[in-house]
Amino acid sequence: MPHVQYWARVRAGMDCPLRRGAWYRVVELTPGETVLEVNSRLLRVPRAFLQILPLRPPMWSLVRRRPDDAAPAAEDGKYAVCPSCCERSPVVDSASTLRCRRCGAVSAIAWSDSPWRAFEVLPGRPAAGALARARAVALRALATAFGLRP
Repeated sequence: MPHVQYWARVRAGMDCPLRRGAWYRVVELTPGETVLEVNSRLLRVPRAFLQILPLRPPMWSLVRRRPDDAAPAAEDGKYAVCPSCCERSPVVDSASTLRCRRCGAVSAIAWSDSPWRAFEVLPGRPAAGALARARAVALRALATAFGLRP
């Protein structure tokens, strides 16, 4: 059986010493704690603080700024995080894709996280058929983001 590489990011509303919206490689996963690789160092984080997936989503993460963040007046309180290099970028509401100014990657914007929630790695076993349904939902979301017919 092939080894699955897990990825994690901070859940919305959690106070954690990680950048919100950025995906980090999971090195170790236990029921209560997760060890992440962050800038070539290992960091232990309570599992409850993280969204953990068995894949790294190929879409821009949409992040709402915290009220105490010092953001330029022109910004409307949200930004996107590149799925390849984790660069932050302003986001336009009507855009379906975005080009990263740092790495040049063009990716769809994840306007909703709901399709990815179905893939979350939670303690225990998934219900029968849950992974197949989650895969279908995620594929439809990707197709819609890129303007394709699912």
